[in-house]
Amino acid sequence: MQYCSFSIVGAFAMTLAACSQPTPGPSIGVGNPYPVSNYVCDGTRLAVRLKGESASVSVDGAAAVDLPAIGDSGTRFSNGRQTLSIDQGRMSWGMGRAMPVACTGG
Repeated sequence: MQYCSFSIVGAFAMTLAACSQPTPGPSIGVGNPYPVSNYVCDGTRLAVRLKGESASVSVDGAAAVDLPAIGDSGTRFSNGRQTLSIDQGRMSWGMGRAMPVACTGG
């Protein structure tokens, strides 16, 4: 009778092992509270991290530049030369005095 109980316990353990899920690997962006969103604005590639009081923007793969928020709404960021705007969920990008262009992606 003892042989039978070990057999049932062994079968139960094998069933549990087969049903267990593997431990997931680390996800991209884990540990970073500001994930990167990628956009294309009239051919210009932007990698954007919205940080609340600033936005970190990499233009065409260059080093990221921090743009401080303008105003209290947290939807416009500029350093005077580069401007990132979010209006009704749509992003636009402007350089200097040029008219901002619409961005796609996100």
